[in-house]
Amino acid sequence: MAQKVITVNINVYEQTVNNRHSAYEIKDVNKYLDEGWTIKECIHSATSAPNWTNITFILEKL
Repeated sequence: MAQKVITVNINVYEQTVNNRHSAYEIKDVNKYLDEGWTIKECIHSATSAPNWTNITFILEKL
């Protein structure tokens, strides 16, 4: 079994967005999912910057 860890930083308060609700496609994670990896765990981490959020994906491939 192989594992990969990917951490993504997302700006959740974009100045150019009017409705303040956004959906993000994370291309690196999608690439691994297309290659047969699965998401074993998803971890949200707090940051000291109020406009950013960190998400860590633990991927697994059997």
